[in-house]
Amino acid sequence: MSFSDILKMCTDNLKRRKGRTFLTVLGVFIGCTSIIVMVSIGVGMKESQDQMLAEMGDLSVIEVSQQYGSDDAAKLDDVTVETFRNIAGVAAVMPKASLGDFSVSLKAGINDRYYCDWSNIVGLDTDAMEAMGFELIDGKYPAARPDEAVGGQYLAYNFYDSLMPEGYNMVDRWDIYDENGNELEMPEPFFDILKTPVTLEITANDGTESVHRKTMKITGLTKEDYGKGWETSEGIMMSIDNMKALIKDVKGEADPKLTYSTILVKAEDISLVTAIEEEISGLGFYTYSMESMRESMEKSARQVQLMLGGLGAISLFVAAIGITNTMVMSISERTREIGIMKALGCYVKDIRLMFLMEAGSIGLIGGIMGIIFSLIISVGINLVAMGTLSAGLTGQAFVDALLGGEGITRISVISPGLILFAIAFSIFVGVASGYYPANKAVKISALEAIKRE
Repeated sequence: MSFSDILKMCTDNLKRRKGRTFLTVLGVFIGCTSIIVMVSIGVGMKESQDQMLAEMGDLSVIEVSQQYGSDDAAKLDDVTVETFRNIAGVAAVMPKASLGDFSVSLKAGINDRYYCDWSNIVGLDTDAMEAMGFELIDGKYPAARPDEAVGGQYLAYNFYDSLMPEGYNMVDRWDIYDENGNELEMPEPFFDILKTPVTLEITANDGTESVHRKTMKITGLTKEDYGKGWETSEGIMMSIDNMKALIKDVKGEADPKLTYSTILVKAEDISLVTAIEEEISGLGFYTYSMESMRESMEKSARQVQLMLGGLGAISLFVAAIGITNTMVMSISERTREIGIMKALGCYVKDIRLMFLMEAGSIGLIGGIMGIIFSLIISVGINLVAMGTLSAGLTGQAFVDALLGGEGITRISVISPGLILFAIAFSIFVGVASGYYPANKAVKISALEAIKRE
């Protein structure tokens, strides 16, 4: 028998018993849909976690801090910075120092019209900012000048207007939603901080209450990234040399020594973060990175995926039993037909292939139907979660619900790989379920089969 003959007989046999075939396919359809939807929810959970971690900061950055409580504890100084730079896999190292012993307020505008009572002033290696992954949203990095610095993304919103009455003297950057919950454009601050010099008023916390004023030009604004420090949101970042000069002017010290509050270490690749963290911890420092959080979240997501996939697999297992039962019944009804085929000289392998093809076809049809229905369910779930149904359905909304995009959080994610897996698994379940009935069919004696009514 040729393959086309076997395929035609397989198709005819499935059509001959439409009701039984439909019910068996329905079982595979339900099982396949269950697996795809369950797994897609687990994948959606992982996608949401990845988006959340990406918003929280750079996964390849390690924050190193000093251990306290012992005089022999390792110090975060220039020697330590060089040690970190020599660790294999380290792309960049950025020491950070703060004005912890001083009170700082900011002034700007004509006659110091705008004021900010407190700000986080940080000294760091401004030449390494780009290599460390700092992102500028406006302006440029500072040059090697004593009066230039970089500001956080929302630094300008911390200023009050001294000429405005209470309640109207500050721009609220959080008030960006209307009464219907729709996001509005963020209001502009009182002044352009890149064009207006900012004066630092620094007071030493030594009881002298002497105030030192230093005017700085903010050359650029960094994108908010708490993984690199709170100052990227609302602080001021200057070079370490500028901070030393500032401390020298305020305290009158000839050569102030800085002990860094933290040191940021950037790995060349995310896969190297764990090894670098372990080596730094072995030197006697505390370390923190988003990698440890990511690993625990991924482990949790995998467990949820396995659990949800297992629940869906139960339905497909029941469907597999249905396929086996259908094929066994089909063989019992077609015993005489099998005997005639053997008497006419059909090969045993062709008879086996015919029954396996029938079982595999049931799995394939059920799998395709399951995929189509799963995509419909997935899009519906995402549309509801995105709040699109209340805002009105559009073609773009369907595309976002199906394919996702920047800023789009989907609850259910069906990837092309999951679709291919579902088809392959459905066919496999069908063929595996039909293997026993097919073997039973080829073992029937041709003479006894022909005699059977």
